[in-house]
Amino acid sequence: MKTAKYFFIIFALAFTNIYASSAKPTILPAYKNPTPGEFPILGWYSIPDSASTRQRYNEMREAGFNISFSHFTDNAQISRAAKACRGTGIKIIAGSPQLEASTKESIDSLKQYGEIAGWFLRDEPVVSGFGYLSQFRDSVYAADTTRLVYLNLFPRMVEPKNLGTATYDDYLREFLKQIRLPFISYDMYPVHETGNGEAVLQPMLFTNLESTQRVSREFGVPFWAFCLSTAHTPYPVARAAHLEVEAFSALAYGAQGIQYFTYWQPVSKTWNFYHAPIDKFGKRTDVYYLIRNLNKEIQALAPVFLGAEVISVSHTGKHIPDDTHRLTSLPMPFLTIDSDGPGVLVSHLHNNGKQYLMIVNRDIQNAQKVTLSIGSKKVRQIMPNGTTTKLSTTTPVIEPGRYVLYVWK
Repeated sequence: MKTAKYFFIIFALAFTNIYASSAKPTILPAYKNPTPGEFPILGWYSIPDSASTRQRYNEMREAGFNISFSHFTDNAQISRAAKACRGTGIKIIAGSPQLEASTKESIDSLKQYGEIAGWFLRDEPVVSGFGYLSQFRDSVYAADTTRLVYLNLFPRMVEPKNLGTATYDDYLREFLKQIRLPFISYDMYPVHETGNGEAVLQPMLFTNLESTQRVSREFGVPFWAFCLSTAHTPYPVARAAHLEVEAFSALAYGAQGIQYFTYWQPVSKTWNFYHAPIDKFGKRTDVYYLIRNLNKEIQALAPVFLGAEVISVSHTGKHIPDDTHRLTSLPMPFLTIDSDGPGVLVSHLHNNGKQYLMIVNRDIQNAQKVTLSIGSKKVRQIMPNGTTTKLSTTTPVIEPGRYVLYVWK
């Protein structure tokens, strides 16, 4: 990975892939939540083999994760990790050069471990590599159809010509047509540090969410999104507002999994990674505790977001992000929404017979005061711990990157 590292790995294809037609593919097996009863929360560059102990996996679980993705060099490391995380509430995404070279033999030797949530194919491929990865995917499913097969895609900020398509939406479509996995995962890191040290949110966060939600709806599959938790140029040390605007915006657009890059600080000769949740010495930083708080909140709100249907997402403000929709109507009983800042994201969701309205502050520097007009006393507010309460105000002040959430039937 990652988003800043656009290595366009080009795979030579000697054949035309049969799934590159315009017809919708048959995506089998269907998506299945790898963490039943919980919202999937995954940590990239997780616990290394040298620290693969039950204590370390318990620590990761304490931070609110339930899926770990380490970079394993062989199947023996996968086996050690599966044994170490047993009983901790953490599952692993397993991948190694051995798994790719000897897929059936590797999976046959590893699928005994219930701690394995899925098998890893590749990170950030371009379209010219999809044919090979489709074959890899078929080899995995020939050996095991009970687990996820995981692949992560480039973000929309990469030029489509470098991805091998005319548009980013087409890149996502080709992924689903050719590799046929039951969900979309992509990384997008929108908080950049300017030359004077100021953290700025790139509107591309919302543009990318629009594309991903649009194509995931089109194909009837969910998507997972990312938060950036490890600093490296040009991305600053993660702060609460940075993580929250990434996570809550993704949830507002219907994301069914939240991922972090990274959990453990990677060793790299190319990128100046620093200030990860777990640093290079294996010690917790303040980011660990920020993530722990955020993940606890996400799980408390799982009844709202897990399996939710997004009815609409729109934006307010003088300027709205490219390719997004301006708020022109609201679900009853909401009549009007205004803010005193640059604008908010407004999402209408439905889940388990209930309606939800989520308002996210797009500003990571300043709070925004929102003024609501509501035509019913039956609307209640959902608190960060998942409890509901009567409305105490129709002029809530939303802190940078945060939200207010309402429910009614």
